[in-house]
Amino acid sequence: MIYGLVAALGWGLADFFAHLAGRRLGSLMAVVIGQVFAAAAVTVILVGSGDDLSSLAGWWWVVAINGIVAMLAYALHYHALELGPVSVVSPVSAGYAVVGVLLAVVILGERPGGLEFVGIACTIVGAVLVSTDLRAMRAGLRARPPGLWWAAASAVGFGVAGFTLGVVSQETGIWQVAVFASRWAMIVAFVPLVAARRGQFGRLRTSTALAAGLGFALAAGATDVLGVASYSIGTEHGYLSIVLAASAVFPLIAVLLSHLTLHERLAPNQYVGIAVVVLGLLLLGLGS
Repeated sequence: MIYGLVAALGWGLADFFAHLAGRRLGSLMAVVIGQVFAAAAVTVILVGSGDDLSSLAGWWWVVAINGIVAMLAYALHYHALELGPVSVVSPVSAGYAVVGVLLAVVILGERPGGLEFVGIACTIVGAVLVSTDLRAMRAGLRARPPGLWWAAASAVGFGVAGFTLGVVSQETGIWQVAVFASRWAMIVAFVPLVAARRGQFGRLRTSTALAAGLGFALAAGATDVLGVASYSIGTEHGYLSIVLAASAVFPLIAVLLSHLTLHERLAPNQYVGIAVVVLGLLLLGLGS
């Protein structure tokens, strides 16, 4: 569970920095810069560890699926944010952990105890509550925003990507190898999308916000490495379903940072969500 919480810290910080970078660079540029930096950082870590890729023998097909699905999940998520309100897109996408936990239970046969299952449920529900203002979400749902189904598809994608990365980490037993392969597979999968939208990159040459945006994008990539590495290490040593559930609280980090630094006000249900997350984590800790 501790590794899942550290992953949540990394991904929460990455979300916050990516939000700041996206305002200055555009969503696609921000995510590409961050992920390229993350892939480069993981490469340095792998080379420094002295491990090789031989442990991936027989698992390259899972790595390929992970890279393609992760790229699609990112693309769908940002497309959803372009089409629909954040108040609808964010909580729907935060439900990725439900998909990953179900896959772990059905495919891997994981059977957490009753207390742990309740903790998983509380943690995921709390994370969804934290990530949105329910009043704005109800208004958005009544308007049937076009981004809703894209957000749902991205949640499925992130759930599958998290599950496949966890499987590779468990099977290879070397998190550096699993994360290296996953990041570069995603970079390769991004190439066609970047080529199709290369005009968006050219327009940034005259942007006065380029330097600040670049810094935030690199920070997002660095903290994403922290999240992915901790998540992968956690899946090596424990139930994938529990690590997934603990990592799902990452919206709490981004929301609190926005509240403290950007002075964004919290809705009443977000305070409830924080309490439910804490309860869920306590139950996971007691059940582990």
